[in-house]
Amino acid sequence: MRSEFGSYLKSLRARHLSRWRTGRHVEAHLRFPGMEFHEALSRVTYRRLFGQWPDLDNPRTISEKLCWLKINDRRPINAVITDKYRMRGYAEDLGLGHLLVDIHGVWDAADKVEFDALPDAYALKVTNGSSWNVIKRPGEPIDVAAARRKLDRWMKTEMADNKGEWYYAASPPRIIAERYLENEAGDMPDYKLYVMNGETRIVHYCDSRFNGLRRIFMLPDWTPAPFTFPAFGEFGTLPERPESLDEMMRLARILAQGFAMVRVDFYIHQGRLLLGELSLNPGGGYTVFKPDEWNLKIGEWLELPDKASIVG
Repeated sequence: MRSEFGSYLKSLRARHLSRWRTGRHVEAHLRFPGMEFHEALSRVTYRRLFGQWPDLDNPRTISEKLCWLKINDRRPINAVITDKYRMRGYAEDLGLGHLLVDIHGVWDAADKVEFDALPDAYALKVTNGSSWNVIKRPGEPIDVAAARRKLDRWMKTEMADNKGEWYYAASPPRIIAERYLENEAGDMPDYKLYVMNGETRIVHYCDSRFNGLRRIFMLPDWTPAPFTFPAFGEFGTLPERPESLDEMMRLARILAQGFAMVRVDFYIHQGRLLLGELSLNPGGGYTVFKPDEWNLKIGEWLELPDKASIVG
């Protein structure tokens, strides 16, 4: 109850205090008066995480380059591919509609979700945010009133004002009900491909999401990467290379065309390759690789475009 009440208070702050709700927001306003808010917030957030201002005139680390892209690449297409609903049309236009997870419905308000018309299992997702999901597993009950409150809270929270990802504010909030996905073992690995300048450089592999999450970075040749995130624990036995890895990389190249950096997420459900989502700034653009030197080395993999080529 305390956790839910805390979340409720957080949503109130998000709705009514808007862009003055945390110390980061206040600092962004006061330190950079007149600057576009999401740019100011990105700069302040970077400094608070890394202890120094990002060098956006000569970005070198991967996080500096991702922040540069977030600030400078304001093309409307960015809001399309990061919206979980509009991304579907983007994939279909590329002839990749067969990769999309089936949906049961789409609504523009939590009180419109037709719970009685949904199957026994499904995933409700707010489309212009990250990890805003309500999962209804097979045979388990669902508290409809609590689910509506949670969805409504997310719909009224401005995700763009969290880490400066402006494109979340450029898409109308919706709720989609996706088909529930689960393999026979009760879990479904997630393959997150970091595509830089059209080439997959890193595969972030996740499994056991419901029973002790395991995560590891693999290289495209399916050897363990010599870097990690601080939050990753020991993985143990290495994951088996998926038969469809080459196909994932081919498809990711198509989906990421025209973008300097996109993370393309895939699932394999009962042998079928499915597209999860597209992310322009994993972690909001504030990635911290260990050992430290890899923040610079990975930054060297990403070539930034000319500003003239990304004018919105």
